[in-house]
Amino acid sequence: MHVAVGFMPAFKYRQKNSLKVLERGHKAHGYVLTLHMSIPQADEHETWIRQFFHLALFTAVFHLLQFTASLLLWMSTNSAALMSFGLDALVSAIAAVCLAARIEREWRNRFVAFGYLAASAGAVYLGGAMLWRGDRAAGSVLGIVLAAVSMLVIPIVGSYMKTLAVELRSQALKSAAIFTFGNSYLSMVLLIALLLNIGMALRWGDPLGALVMFPFMAQKGIQILLEEGKHEYVED
Repeated sequence: MHVAVGFMPAFKYRQKNSLKVLERGHKAHGYVLTLHMSIPQADEHETWIRQFFHLALFTAVFHLLQFTASLLLWMSTNSAALMSFGLDALVSAIAAVCLAARIEREWRNRFVAFGYLAASAGAVYLGGAMLWRGDRAAGSVLGIVLAAVSMLVIPIVGSYMKTLAVELRSQALKSAAIFTFGNSYLSMVLLIALLLNIGMALRWGDPLGALVMFPFMAQKGIQILLEEGKHEYVED
């Protein structure tokens, strides 16, 4: 009896120590598991950040090409619609660069907003002056190609921007996606204006296109100023 009583506490002690060792082992394994699980999440976030940066640069380059093409075509056709489209593309290119560079939100918003307002004023001037003088823009097949390509590319860019905005919880990227989708509207207006000028020989088709672009361009600038300070998402 004395032997049995002497061995039981020793057995319980060893069992208790073994459980502690196992518990520490499980905790250690759990820590390693948590660590390994957090690494892929961090890597995935970094991947989204890189994709956001590359997409912003691509958008800036594409808008800059739109502006350059519009400017060159305007010089040869005197098309108010093409130049108005180019002004909007220039501001959009600057906005994309500011987004990629992650410039302070307040300064970025105000600069881009005033840029859109200035571009809208330019559209009113170009369209109004052309109607007042009774000028007619020369036909431009390349302008039609520019409008058609923009209508194809812009919605794709906007869709991917929206996906990145959700993944990164970025209000700035969400707003950029909405405006990018809206730019396809300007492409459609440009296409219709150029077709009216070439296909139907309507003198007022081109300047009317510039005037139709004005409210949308102005609305973008006003909306940015009104939404300043609002945060639906957390911008990383």
